[in-house]
Order: sequence, then C-alpha cells, then structure tokens
Amino acid sequence: MKPNSSPSPEPIGTTGLLHTFAASLAVLVIGVALLFDVTDHGRSFTTESLRRGQVVRKSIPIPNLLTVDQHGDRMPLRQWLAQDNRVVILDFVYTRCQSLCSSLGSIYQQMQAELIARGLQKRVSLLSISFDPVHDQPQALAIYALRMGMQPESWQILSLATVQDRRALLDAFGIMVIPAPLGEFEHNAALHIVSPRGELVQIVDYTSPGFALSTAMTMKP
Repeated sequence: MKPNSSPSPEPIGTTGLLHTFAASLAVLVIGVALLFDVTDHGRSFTTESLRRGQVVRKSIPIPNLLTVDQHGDRMPLRQWLAQDNRVVILDFVYTRCQSLCSSLGSIYQQMQAELIARGLQKRVSLLSISFDPVHDQPQALAIYALRMGMQPESWQILSLATVQDRRALLDAFGIMVIPAPLGEFEHNAALHIVSPRGELVQIVDYTSPGFALSTAMTMKP
C-alpha cells in the first residue's frame, strides 16, 4: 500500500497565464493613461508646474471670489483688479508665517522700493492674498501691512471673505497648502502676473523678482 501523499497542484495553463497578463497590462495602461492626463501629457508632475505650463499656452481667468481688505471693505477680486487698470504681481501668504512668507515679504519690499523709485506704481501694483481667512481678518491684515511697510499706492493685502472659497482660489493658481504643527502651513510660492481683466498670464519663480517686474511693466493693461 502506497503512503498517503498530498495532491500536486495543477499546473497553470497557458490560457490562465495569458488572462492574468492581459488583466495586469490593462491595469498598467489605465494607470499610465491617468498619470499622462493629470500631468498634462507628461509635461508636469506638480500642481504648480502644471499650472505654469497651462498659463504659458493660454492665460487663465481667475475666480471672482469676494475679498476683504484691512479696513473691512469687501469687493470681488476681479473688480479689485480692474479698478485702477494696473498689471498686478500677486503672491499668497498668511500673516503668522515666519518662514517662506517672510522671504516673500522681503522680496516684495524690494519690488515696492523699485516701483516707487522708478515712478511705476501707476502701471504695476503688488498684491498679497492671505489663504488663512480664519485668522487673517482686517485687524491682522492691518498689522501685517504695517510690519511689512506696505505703501497703499503700490502694495496691498487682501483676505478671502469666506473660508469656503479658499480651495477654488488656490487651485486656480496652483498653490498647495498643507497644515503644519502649531497652526502653521507648508506651502509653495511663486509670483503670479495678473492682468486688469482678471487673467493669470504668467507665473514666475519668487527668486526672480526682477524678471517678474520687467515682464509686468512690458504688458499692456
């Protein structure tokens, strides 16, 4: 009598292997197609660089969200941009920031000084928008403006009137904001050149303020 033995597993047939391979290949193709689509046909792998590529090809209308200034006055963003027919260089900050926003503040101070020295503040203006409307109410904006030495004719700061609009605003400009410890945020930064018509026409590295200024000054309102 032969000892008991476990049955040997049946070999996987060629048909089964082909089915498995085909299913895996289909999943891979779908994944690559999705990645190709969300990265702008492979041109970009970050939200900001994706937005930069899109803006180079065609200017993008920005959302007409309600903003509030340091005096508590409210105005739709496009109306604010159109009121004096100037090209605007725009950045995003929050007033409690002690890191990247401080660097942006220094850069804007330098650009403000150059605009005033060259008498160009009637053609180009600087605008900072807070993406932290919960904390950045008019009083916080006023304190920040004073600390940064903002001259109203050349540089102003706004916040959003409602928290619900923050996502739409950040998405329009390709800004990523991630909550950090102690109520702070991690975020990317750039200089956004916006026309009086409310269109985002170019995105420039924040380390190139001179280029941003020269580009804005050569634009027609």
